[in-house]
Amino acid sequence: MDRRAELKARHREAILDAADALILDRGRARFSVDELADRADIARRTVFNHFSSLDDVIMTTCTRTLNRAVDEFLAVAGVTPSSHGSRVHLFDEITAAIRAMDLPSLVLYFFGLLDGDDARKQNADSVFMRSSEDLTDELTRRSGVDEFEVAILVSTLMNGIAVVARHWMVQSGGTLDESSRRLWDSLLDRLIRIVGDGFSTPS
Repeated sequence: MDRRAELKARHREAILDAADALILDRGRARFSVDELADRADIARRTVFNHFSSLDDVIMTTCTRTLNRAVDEFLAVAGVTPSSHGSRVHLFDEITAAIRAMDLPSLVLYFFGLLDGDDARKQNADSVFMRSSEDLTDELTRRSGVDEFEVAILVSTLMNGIAVVARHWMVQSGGTLDESSRRLWDSLLDRLIRIVGDGFSTPS
């Protein structure tokens, strides 16, 4: 990569890092282009050399953060062909990885990033869908489990985590402390138990 391309790549990452920092600082994706440029230590016009709008920055940040979460999940899961195509083993591997991740922090980040904006939510839904498809492809490749079954499992758990997140936000008030983390663990355990047992199994 030549020096000009390297500088361009550095500026782009600086913009995204600055957006991340502002969202985390404020708990909301509410900042101006000037504030973003100032945090990234670049000129205002440089932002628009890389992104078409502030929303473009925010949604690219969303995509990057979600991709990192998927990569972290795959690293934690460590799903390998040793599962010998076992659906039960794959379920155990996935749920163990979900429990090991810091999902409450990620949930707070995304609620702040979307900030009740319907257009952003629609864009985020498409990003989540692509991430689910990528995750399904990778887990199918690693585990040897039938792709249809992996897709159902991933989709069920991803949507279930979204339900957990909504209930957790309401019950915790969007705070992150020891008590709210225990609440998250409790809701997540319920999700995993319901999915693992199936609705046809008496409670």
